[in-house]
Amino acid sequence: MPQSEPNYRLLDFGMGRKLEKIGDLIVDRPCPSANAAKKDLSLWPKTDLSYSLQSKDKWLSHTPNAISTTARFGTWFCDRHGVLLLLKPTPAGQVGIFPEHWEHWPWLLKQLSQNSESATLPPKVLSLFAYTGATTLALALADVAVTHVDASKPTVAWARENCASSRLEDASIRWIVDDAVSFVKRELKRGSRYDAIILDPPTYGHGSKGTRWEIHQHLLPLLHDCWQLLSENRRAVLLCGHSSHIAIRDVNKALGQRHGINSVAECEITQANLVDAFGRKLDCGFAARYSFPG
Repeated sequence: MPQSEPNYRLLDFGMGRKLEKIGDLIVDRPCPSANAAKKDLSLWPKTDLSYSLQSKDKWLSHTPNAISTTARFGTWFCDRHGVLLLLKPTPAGQVGIFPEHWEHWPWLLKQLSQNSESATLPPKVLSLFAYTGATTLALALADVAVTHVDASKPTVAWARENCASSRLEDASIRWIVDDAVSFVKRELKRGSRYDAIILDPPTYGHGSKGTRWEIHQHLLPLLHDCWQLLSENRRAVLLCGHSSHIAIRDVNKALGQRHGINSVAECEITQANLVDAFGRKLDCGFAARYSFPG
């Protein structure tokens, strides 16, 4: 197994960019919400890898370590609580992780552990828009059965690489290449049920068969279908996102009108943040955490 840094760190942010220590590289990437001033200008020249829309190749390597890493995908890793994640610079400026989601792992595991003494089977979780699988693997480490759904075949292949890196090939994970809306509708017809559902929808996207996703149009119908997929032992729904198009309180009101959510679920709405080396919080979107007390 490759050597890896034990953690991720946000070093600094400002002027529309963020500076991160990811594995053994320091990475400078765009970040629209980083609208403050940079805190420590002396940190930024130490960058190994940066992303620039003005560059033909988008990603620029500034050190021999970065040049070696980006020339040989597979040598750059980040370890998070036993989940070993393969990092790759993508044309869109991503590297394969969303660290702001990691803070939800303890909450998810706490919800899923309820009534575990009387359960004969492991909890079943559906993860939609599941990307490269960090949360999938964190749950699998805790013996949770996960159905991992993403519309991108290369992204699901990347998630399976992360699974192999984390030595979780024998974990109870179903890997599905499909768009979330179509898959959920088929699961309803099959009578499938899940104890928890995770959603991390993009603002815009395309499904595996060219279907278009627009969060302001498609999220609420998808959530209504997801609520019907919850089992009698329902434990949690986690909705994360970065879109300013979504008003969570309006979503909750609509869910309540359809499913009586105000009487059967507790919802905690939080702002997703990363904290830099100076204690400043970087806005990384929103999270709505629905729990169902047993």
